[in-house]
Amino acid sequence: MKKLLALLLVLTMTLSLAACGGKDKEKTTDIDSNESVTEGDKTDAKEPAEDQDDKKVLRLIDVTDIPKLISWQSTDNISFQILGNVLGGLFVKGTDGTPKPEMVDTYDVSEDGLTYTFHLKKGVQWVTNAGEPYGEVTANDFVFAWKKLLDPDQAAQYASLFETCAIKNGATAFKLQNEIVTHDKNAKSLANLKVSNYEDTEEETAQQQYDAAKKELEDKVSNLLADIEKNYGSVDEAKVELANLVETVAISAEDDYTFKVELESVVPYLLDLLCFPSLYPANEKFYNEVGADKYGKTAEDFLYNGAYVFKDWKLGERHYLVKNEHYWDADNVELDAIDSRVILDAKNDTTVNMYLEGEIDRTGLKGENVDKYGSRPDAIVVPDSGIQYLQMNPWNGALTPARKVLQDARARKAVNYAIDKSYITDVVLKNGSVAANYFVPRSFVSSKDHDGKDFREVAQDLYDGKDGYNIYNPEEATKLWNEVMSDLGMTEVTIDLMLGNTEEDKKNATHIKDEMEKNLPGCKVQISTIPWGDRLARTAQGDFIMNWTGWGPDYPDSPTFLEIFMADSEYNNGKYNNPTYDETIRSAKTGELADPANSKERFEKLVELEKILLGDDQVIVPLYQVSGLSLSNPKFKNYVKQQSGCDYVYKWIKIEE
Repeated sequence: MKKLLALLLVLTMTLSLAACGGKDKEKTTDIDSNESVTEGDKTDAKEPAEDQDDKKVLRLIDVTDIPKLISWQSTDNISFQILGNVLGGLFVKGTDGTPKPEMVDTYDVSEDGLTYTFHLKKGVQWVTNAGEPYGEVTANDFVFAWKKLLDPDQAAQYASLFETCAIKNGATAFKLQNEIVTHDKNAKSLANLKVSNYEDTEEETAQQQYDAAKKELEDKVSNLLADIEKNYGSVDEAKVELANLVETVAISAEDDYTFKVELESVVPYLLDLLCFPSLYPANEKFYNEVGADKYGKTAEDFLYNGAYVFKDWKLGERHYLVKNEHYWDADNVELDAIDSRVILDAKNDTTVNMYLEGEIDRTGLKGENVDKYGSRPDAIVVPDSGIQYLQMNPWNGALTPARKVLQDARARKAVNYAIDKSYITDVVLKNGSVAANYFVPRSFVSSKDHDGKDFREVAQDLYDGKDGYNIYNPEEATKLWNEVMSDLGMTEVTIDLMLGNTEEDKKNATHIKDEMEKNLPGCKVQISTIPWGDRLARTAQGDFIMNWTGWGPDYPDSPTFLEIFMADSEYNNGKYNNPTYDETIRSAKTGELADPANSKERFEKLVELEKILLGDDQVIVPLYQVSGLSLSNPKFKNYVKQQSGCDYVYKWIKIEE
C-alpha cells in the first residue's frame, strides 16, 4: 500500500518515484499560490508557524509538497507520513515494528479467526486545526472512512484493501468499483484528449499520435461499457448495484465504541494492515459540513485524532505539526512539534550543509557525501524494503513503434540485460542500496516451512533466483534486441524515459540512456524530466513508455509487491495481464492457498510468480533495493523507520540531551 508511484524516502532527503501509485497533484495550500516558494533549491529559512523557543522540535526537510490530505485517496509516502501522525487508526506500529493498540482499547478474535471485534477507547476527541475539541471518535468514523474507499466517485486506488484484508463481500464490491472507476477514467481521458497534447516526432505526426490514442481509448471505453451494460444495464445502474453491495460488506458499528470486521479467510497480518493510513477514520459530520470539494485541501478543512495537529501547511514552504494536547496519550508524547521545511528537489549538498550548520536534525547522504561524512559517529544506516524500478508500458495506449518493440518479452529482457545497475548504487548513491534484479526484497519475509529461509533464499533453491533474473549481460541484450528489431523489420526506435528532475535523477537517466543506446542497437533514449505531481498524473493515465518509479511494502508478505501487477490493480499502469498470475495471488490471499495447511505450497507459488513476472515476462526492470545512510542528531531516540505503513511515528521519539 505504500506507495504508489512514489516511494519517497521523505525524511532522509531522497525523492524517488515509486510505489504506490498516485493521482493528479492537488494545489493543496492555505496561502495564495503566488506566494509559495517554487524554486528547487531555495534554502532561506521562513519563520516557523509558531514560536519555537523552549519547544522540543524535530526539524526536517521535505523535498516535495503534499498532493492531498485524504486518507482514502492518498497513495504517496509524504501524505502517508503526515496522515500517520495526525490521525490515529485502530493500531499503530511500535518502535519494534509490531502493531500496538491506538484507538483500540481491547479486541476479541473468534475461534475460527474470521471475526474481529474492536472495542474503542472512550472519550478520544477529534480536534480542529485550532486545537479545539470537535467530538468523540466513534466506530462509525471507521465505517464511514472505509466505505469511502469503495465510492467510485472517489476513485480510491486502495479500494483493493477490501480484498487484501479478505473482508466478507469486500472483494466483490472492489471488483465492481474497479470496473466503474476504470470506465469513468477512460471516458474522461477520451473527452479531454486533444491534438495539442502531442508533438511531431521522427516517426509520427502529432495528428497521427492523436488519432491512434483516440481509437485506443474509444475501443477501451466501448469494451468496458459493453461489459457493464451486459451485467448491470448501464453505468448508473452499476453504481446502484455497487451501493447495495457496499452495504453488505462486513464492517459494522455495533455501537459507538464497538467496530466489527468479518473476514472470508484468516489474514495473519491483519493488524499490520490496520496500521495503514488508508484505513484510518474520518468524521462524517465534519466531512459534510466542510464539503467534499474542500475536505482535506487545507489544514483547516481537516480533523485530527492523532498525536499531532497539522498546524501550518504552505505550498512550497512548510509542513508544521504541533502536539495534540487532547490526544489520548498526550502525556507520553515528548516532541512538541515537527517542523518540515519544503525545499523542492533539494540537492544533497544543500541538505547536508544545513545539517552540519545545525538547521535540521536529519539528512540522507548520497554520492561523494557518503565518502565525506559516512564514518561520522552521527551517521546511521536507515534500513528499507523498497524497490526502485523502471516501469514499462507496452500495452496501455496507442501502438507506437516503442510499444510495438516492448510488447515482445525479448525486448524487455534486453533492456534489463543492458543496464549495469551497480553504477547507480555504487557510484551515484553509495549509501548501501543494493543493485537488484528481483522485486521481493531481501530479508523481508521468510518461510518456516523452508527452515526459516527468506524469499530470496527460497528463490535460489527453486530457480537460482537469489539475485533475481536476467542479470546484466550486454551480449545477451544485444542478441535479443537484434532478434526483435529484425522480426519487426525495424532499424531504429525511440524510447521516452520519464523520471524526476533532481541532480541524482539526471545522473541516473544519463547512465541508463548510455547503457541502452550502447547495448541495444538502433535504440534512442529520450529523457523527460517531469515534476513529481505531473509524473503521478501521467503515469496513472498510462501516458508514458518507460518511467522510473518504485514500491514499498504495505504489509509484511510478498503479495504486497506482487499484487500490483494484477490486471485490475490501480498501480498496473503498463496493463500487464496474466490471468494465471492473478488467480494465484487471489488464492494466496483469500483462497485455497491461504489455508495455513498449505503454507509451504503458498510460499513456493509466490516465489514462482516473481519468476514469471521477471524471469519469463520481464514486466519491469528492477534497479535497486533501497537502503539509506543518514546523518541524524543523536539526541533524538526511537527515531526509527518502519518497514511498512507510515515511515516514521513521531509519538515514540524521545529526546536525550
